[in-house]
Amino acid sequence: MFLIGVIAFKLTERYAVQGKIEGVKATITALEDAYLEKNDTKGGIEFLKKTLNPGAWGVIAESDSRTAFGVSAEPEPESRTDPLILEAVNSGSAAVEVEGINFPPFSTYQGVKIAEPVGISGGQSGAVLIYQPLSSMEESLALGQRLLALWIILFLAIIALFGFYVLSRRIIKPVHELIKTTQAISSGKFPPRVETGGVKEINQLYMAMKKMYGEIEEGKRELTGKIEELEETNTKLRMTRRELIEAEKLASLGQLSAGIAHEIGNPLSALSGYLDVIRRSPGMKEENRTALITEIQGEVGRIDRIIRTLLDYSRPKNVAPKLLDVNRVIEDTVEIVKTQGALKGLTLGLDLSKDIPYIVADAGQLSQVIINLLLNSRDAVGGSGQITVTSEGSQASGVKISVTDNGTGIPEHIRDKIFDPFFTTKEPGYGTGLGLSVSARIIEAFDGKISVDTEEGQGTRFELTFPAARDYENAENFGS
Repeated sequence: MFLIGVIAFKLTERYAVQGKIEGVKATITALEDAYLEKNDTKGGIEFLKKTLNPGAWGVIAESDSRTAFGVSAEPEPESRTDPLILEAVNSGSAAVEVEGINFPPFSTYQGVKIAEPVGISGGQSGAVLIYQPLSSMEESLALGQRLLALWIILFLAIIALFGFYVLSRRIIKPVHELIKTTQAISSGKFPPRVETGGVKEINQLYMAMKKMYGEIEEGKRELTGKIEELEETNTKLRMTRRELIEAEKLASLGQLSAGIAHEIGNPLSALSGYLDVIRRSPGMKEENRTALITEIQGEVGRIDRIIRTLLDYSRPKNVAPKLLDVNRVIEDTVEIVKTQGALKGLTLGLDLSKDIPYIVADAGQLSQVIINLLLNSRDAVGGSGQITVTSEGSQASGVKISVTDNGTGIPEHIRDKIFDPFFTTKEPGYGTGLGLSVSARIIEAFDGKISVDTEEGQGTRFELTFPAARDYENAENFGS
């Protein structure tokens, strides 16, 4: 419709200009017939002044003269030599020139200039040039242009409103629905119904989002199942770890118990002897009886200490990490081993540095690790030998506990296997193969490390390294 309006206006404009041109041509024909052929040039000029619009001017060119005239003012001198006159004479037909600005769809017309050959009395030929202003037509054309501009503005407004309506209904609204859908997806829901309009690409985007949501939900369900399986497996692993630690503790307890009969047998023999003396000496002096009773109480106390240390070590305990004095744990552990007679015949030395920092660990589990290393050293040195336990440390380097023996050492071909579960070089029934493996897990649980330095035939040194309490990564939670 917009193009039709523009075309119609331009056609009207064209016909109006063409009408003006035809009117001027008709005026020239009338001038030729009524005046020029009768050689009445002056009368013809008066005729033209009455016929043409104000501001018009013209030139009558005869063979030997040119006469210029104007309706309201005389034309410029150069009008007499207008090239349009020569063009009309040479071509023998009318020459037309429209003055103005043509810038579609808007044009301005100032005037029309027409030169046409004519016959003059006496058989002479000449030409008439007339310039006709188009000011009257320009006013009507300007009104038409304003109407056209108004029509264009109205048409563009209608298109804009219609485009906005279509854009809102088909693009903006569906996009807002998709935004709401993404917000719903982020909260874990997918809207059951979404108006996405009829745009193919938006519908494809919606279907892709729906498919993606389904895949995400399926992945979440699978992930939840895997997490539950992992939690269940982790629970089983923790239980198995506790069981392995307790099993290894019982294995160590079995090795310690080997010397219990001898350790308890000696005080029992002494008790039996003291009681026999009392029974055979009813008239014993009171001070002698008192001395024997004191000895009997001492032996009973010795037996009690042996049994209590064994029970304290064997009794299951909850893991309770706390600030530990490493030297105190080492001394208590050595006392347990000594009271059981497990190191009888061996030389056990302690070299404990003073003022070493505290560590965060469980006293019972650290004691279990040290007992395991002492029993391994005992087996390595045989019936006689030397075992040394040392401690050293600082806040910067942490705390080191070393258990060193002068035994047979560890053969090179098995050094990389000693921390593997169930690996043992002992005879069946004399070891589980879990001692060093469990010890390594216990130490790692408290952010520590275990290493071994051994040479076959030269002895072995196990070193435990723990961070000082200040640098322990979980120190702030050691109480829980």
